[in-house]
Amino acid sequence: MSAAASAPARDTRERILDAAERLFAAHGFSGTSVRDITDAAGANLGAINYHFRSKEELYAEVFARRAALLREPILEAARRASREARRNPQRAFRALGRAFLASHEDREASLRMFGLFAREVVDHRLPHRHLMREFVLPTIDAIAGVTRQARPDLPEDTAQACAHAFFAQLMHVAKGAGASTGSVDARLEHAVRFTVAAVMHLAVVHPAHPGRPPRRKRT
Repeated sequence: MSAAASAPARDTRERILDAAERLFAAHGFSGTSVRDITDAAGANLGAINYHFRSKEELYAEVFARRAALLREPILEAARRASREARRNPQRAFRALGRAFLASHEDREASLRMFGLFAREVVDHRLPHRHLMREFVLPTIDAIAGVTRQARPDLPEDTAQACAHAFFAQLMHVAKGAGASTGSVDARLEHAVRFTVAAVMHLAVVHPAHPGRPPRRKRT
């Protein structure tokens, strides 16, 4: 297929994904019909089979596309932030946070995303651990990579725990982005300061003595 011929096909595919995301977020998988989607997208009834093979695969693709839009800016920010995490951990974690929250600046799209995710919690139509694989785990691994650069002596499970905590705080900030209490920047700054303080001051526990910090070498 030539580039000129494939452009309308790509446009139809994206219109179907856009319409499906809106409808699935509003009505869930079971409450949305194939005809609802094609009518909203201005496409013919066979377009879903042509582009996605089934309503189930379209549903999974809606989530995969949204996950990529959330994930890729964070992974790119993590690659840059890793280079300065030792020198300036606050700047590194702040860059991660801003990349995480950038996709939530469009409040309508952000609310639609949370609605979509909430519907899936009820519907359970995605393949097992689909969202974990596509978004949550890659994002947490990227944050953990920056954490290890900022504090190389942390055990892997501790770096992962710090990353989980920062991820949870960023989700909380994103969900409340439209609230009137406090600005997003102020809440992000609080999450950054809290995380950096934890990462930089956590004691590394000696494996032979759980719960007891290692003795410092005398100088």
